[in-house]
Amino acid sequence: MLERSLFDHYRLYAENVMHAFELTVIEAGGETYLLMPVPSDQDEVQRQSEMAQWLHSQGEEGVPELVRTDHGRTFIDMDGTSMALYRLPAVLHTRESVNLSAGKKLAVFHQRGLYYPSGGNRKNVSGAQQWKGKWEKRLDQMESWYTHIRNERFKSPFDESFLLTYPYFMGMSENAIQLMNDIGIDDGTAALEQGNTICHRRFLENTWLTVDQKYPSAIKVPGQFMYDHFSRDLTERFREDVRNAFAMQRHSDFYTLLADYEQERPLTAVDRKLMVARLLFPLHYFDTVENYYQTVDEQKKQTFAEEFITIQNGSDFYEKRVAELQHYLLDERTRMRLPVWIG
Repeated sequence: MLERSLFDHYRLYAENVMHAFELTVIEAGGETYLLMPVPSDQDEVQRQSEMAQWLHSQGEEGVPELVRTDHGRTFIDMDGTSMALYRLPAVLHTRESVNLSAGKKLAVFHQRGLYYPSGGNRKNVSGAQQWKGKWEKRLDQMESWYTHIRNERFKSPFDESFLLTYPYFMGMSENAIQLMNDIGIDDGTAALEQGNTICHRRFLENTWLTVDQKYPSAIKVPGQFMYDHFSRDLTERFREDVRNAFAMQRHSDFYTLLADYEQERPLTAVDRKLMVARLLFPLHYFDTVENYYQTVDEQKKQTFAEEFITIQNGSDFYEKRVAELQHYLLDERTRMRLPVWIG
């Protein structure tokens, strides 16, 4: 199926294929390609490709090039999933890949995306300005599910757990939304635009891919690119670190990453407040609940149910870690305006 799709759409003969989670690495005609899921929106994939081209023009290495189909499309459909093909750079060995830490690499990446020309031409609000509206919309959706499930006669074990935990996470969400209101009033909307750049939907430990073990995290996949405030990447990396620390008893290296990041790009007071606000919004909870109720695949449902249990059991741990970070990031005057449990 894969080999036939590659030939039919790209005229490529796959000589070697390696699978890793949702990604497929393909060797064909002396070059290496990456096949991966992307948004089911031709325009969005095109925008991500333009971001990749911009980063490359600014000197960013390890950014794959989108390969269009014979008919000029940005992705193909494979078993109901939109998949795009990217050509990997021939050379991965650069000074940055060898000498810079993860934090400094991320700071340099953000610096190169700051002046992305299409970023400032958007008619709608962008970056951190849109967080509050998106959070309110997701909270309204979750509230409607909560009301519906509460009124159902039959409830699954997951339903019962959702009903039990939702009020707590709703409170966290409202705190995050209120903090965004406060930032807008105290610092103004212009301050929220200062850090808009090319970043990632979810910047996790494995978001930058390792194809050659000699050059770890060398590939920055355009399928993850988006235009937003850079603090999004730092926050989502911290959120993942906390979950890993709880679930797998792993030591967090986030503070090292953040210190290295600030050597290249120091954070402003607004940046720090935005990080705390984003961490207050329990995105991991929303993602897991939404994924559970929106999938019909029973195996995936079980996976999301297990993730949910981990989130539920780790809620106290998450609170403590976020409280520690906000003490590290914010001065006493700013902390006084935070919810009691985190201040």
